[in-house]
Amino acid sequence: MRQKRPAARRKIELNQIINVTAACNQRCLFCSRDSWLPPHPPKLIRASIRKFKDSVCFEGGEPTLFPDTLKWIRFAKKEGVRNVVLVTNGFSLDDPAAAEKYVEAGVDFFNVNLPAHTPALYDALTRTRANFARRVKAVRTLIRAAGGRKVRVTLVATSVMIPKLPEYALFVLRNFPELLYLEINFPKLLGGCVERPWLIPDLAACRLPLRTAVKLLQAGGMKVITDGFPLCAMKGFEYCAIDAHAAAYGDLGQDYLAEKEQRPPCSGCSLAAVCRGPRKDYVSRHGWKELRPSRVTPASVKAKIEKVFGRRGGGSR
Repeated sequence: MRQKRPAARRKIELNQIINVTAACNQRCLFCSRDSWLPPHPPKLIRASIRKFKDSVCFEGGEPTLFPDTLKWIRFAKKEGVRNVVLVTNGFSLDDPAAAEKYVEAGVDFFNVNLPAHTPALYDALTRTRANFARRVKAVRTLIRAAGGRKVRVTLVATSVMIPKLPEYALFVLRNFPELLYLEINFPKLLGGCVERPWLIPDLAACRLPLRTAVKLLQAGGMKVITDGFPLCAMKGFEYCAIDAHAAAYGDLGQDYLAEKEQRPPCSGCSLAAVCRGPRKDYVSRHGWKELRPSRVTPASVKAKIEKVFGRRGGGSR
């Protein structure tokens, strides 16, 4: 079912996240992209690059489908942007020559969305056919071209994937042991998930598979970042939460923090200072009955972040 077109398009503003195209080669069931949010026009892309010197992120749609993406990446580096991030599903990047073009243009981090660890699940979640092997090859090709420290894989942890998180973790360890880190994101009740709210898992169902997956990844020497899971759902690995990294280092202006809100149980939680609470859209569907106040200290979480990720934390966006 196609989303209804809103009465007016959302206003596009200067942002570190630059949407270069609405076109995509996949039709992911869970995609949170607003179909009617138009790409940034050249004038706005140029202005965003000149304003945000620390980091800009090129997204879509699928940015490798846009012929001028390489041009804008080169422009960003010429303007002195420190970190240029490309968010991609890996389309065309299984070709070493294509991957090398993005490395040479100046991409500092490749963020590859890999929504599943088997061909059947990948086909079902992306509504494509026979692309899984090429996407896996794309991650490997990027690691060879740029180095593992410049590549991360992101998983949107839908209700389909939550029970399979340990299997996914083992797959990543086997196939991409050199990765900078794996990011596990809670799905947003936007876009495709509005039509398919069953894709949003219960937090209670996430706790055990998420904990098991993180332990497996840690044992394999891989770092993990999570987004959208409140820290009370992450007992023992609170330091993996992007919210905790942002709070620990005063980086509180990020858009993803505004998508969350503390609820009544949070008032009695020791981690209220470093956790923004559950996603607002999650609470609109599930409420907050699953929140359990923690007794872990913020200082211990920050110390663990520094030990595992270094003094500036992780989660480069």
